[in-house]
Amino acid sequence: MPIDPASDAERTERRDFYAVLGAEPSATAGELRAAFRESVLRHHPDRAATSDLATRRTAVLNRAWAVLRDPLRRLHYDRALERGTAETLEWPLEAGERPIAQPLRPRSQPVAPSRWHQPQWRNVAGFRVPVAVWMEGPAAQDRWIVEHHIAGQDWRAHSERYWLRYAAQHYRDRNRIDDWVGAVERLVELDASFDTLVRVNIREAYLATGMYLRGASFLQRIGERWPARSVQRAWIRREVRTLLGEFRDAQVRRGRAADRAENAELLLNFLEALEVEPSIADVRAAIAAHRRAGHAERAAELVERAVAVPVSEPGRWFSLLQLLTEAGETERASALLAEIARGEHPEALNPRLIRGDPVRRLSAARRRLTLARRREQESVRRRPRQPALTPAAGGVAS
Repeated sequence: MPIDPASDAERTERRDFYAVLGAEPSATAGELRAAFRESVLRHHPDRAATSDLATRRTAVLNRAWAVLRDPLRRLHYDRALERGTAETLEWPLEAGERPIAQPLRPRSQPVAPSRWHQPQWRNVAGFRVPVAVWMEGPAAQDRWIVEHHIAGQDWRAHSERYWLRYAAQHYRDRNRIDDWVGAVERLVELDASFDTLVRVNIREAYLATGMYLRGASFLQRIGERWPARSVQRAWIRREVRTLLGEFRDAQVRRGRAADRAENAELLLNFLEALEVEPSIADVRAAIAAHRRAGHAERAAELVERAVAVPVSEPGRWFSLLQLLTEAGETERASALLAEIARGEHPEALNPRLIRGDPVRRLSAARRRLTLARRREQESVRRRPRQPALTPAAGGVAS
């Protein structure tokens, strides 16, 4: 080590972390660890001329090693070293020791920033949001996106899926019904993936807006993307059935008698157009609506159509029994109940096939039939009696 006897004052020099450890920036993690251990042993207080100098040097070594031992912190330090902005440490010099020549580290040439690197923007749901707005939180981000990208825009003019997804949520929160449903339908039409169809929860939009038949028609058309026996088509059939069931409960089973009968016909015609077989619940609701409206012939026609359908499911026997009872066909219902009880339809008495207790179902059917007969008798007693015709006073002119 070169010594200058003319200088005995305590001095220091600036060194980068690699120079402190006596290693090169290209050293591997193992080589860097070995250089640190060698430096610590060389400058240990037991081997140094003065313990104070050794203690200070050991502290500087530990500080440099704390940074370079961590891969991430070393990566940041290497980049700063290339830019010429790396941190340096004060390395204590012995008395008369000359400073060593600092190595010239190659500096990377400045490059033009990439057009993709724009730190003044942040991505939120596909939209570019200024950093200042992004730092304020989700509420500020939503206000900025709505003000600059959603407000005043027509969803019909957009084909960006991220825009339609965000706009649909915006329309929903502000109760803009037609825009909400339209944006969701356009998104599903543009994105053919089944995942998008499920995630947008399109059934909720139709149920909340009361557009049951429109939703059923749209889903039936979208379902043509997949094979008939696929899982996707099965899911769509369930969704369509749910929408039609909601229409039946809201429009056929409730409301004025004339409107209920009209909606019952609309439901049956719609099912026929979709080539979907009406369920027993649909037929029961239609029969009740027509009877309430005084359309006895149409109600009787629907009863005959339902009875003429072959029974393919054992539980349908009890559904037919309930249908006949509610339609006022108590004699036919009593005959069918007797056939089931005698075992003429053995599949209807199998608990596994009907997914229930046949005895309890028979008891419930008997109670409904008894109540229906009592209502018939009460209605007959309440009918006004026609006055008997009496002969006119006096004889008949001859």
